[in-house]
Amino acid sequence: MLIGVVGSRGGTADAPSVEQTVTATPQSAQTPGIAAESQAATDTPKKNTTPSVEIPGDGVFLVGKDIQPGTYRSDGKDNALCYWARLSDTTGEVGDTIASGNTKGQAIVKIDASDKAFQTSDCKPWQKIG
Repeated sequence: MLIGVVGSRGGTADAPSVEQTVTATPQSAQTPGIAAESQAATDTPKKNTTPSVEIPGDGVFLVGKDIQPGTYRSDGKDNALCYWARLSDTTGEVGDTIASGNTKGQAIVKIDASDKAFQTSDCKPWQKIG
């Protein structure tokens, strides 16, 4: 919205004018309180901050952020080897591997709270059992 105010001095045509700009913000027609809750919900999306007790598939999962420390079991693969690795870092260096394995069939791995990450490839989902 723009409002203009023009002033004049004693009818002189060359007198300077003054202009003022006002910006108005339209109000929502929503019920008070509901608009604030809707605004808050869209401004800050909720994130799942609880680490999962399942490792769903292939990838590198951060301990304490993506997954919880504990003992996990996978049924492995029927026709392929299931690879897993406990990692002290995520740089990809060979020295980052704390322990690893290839298994056909069931595998059980204990992921410590001090582990940085857990990597898995070609395994059925891992379920936390302890």
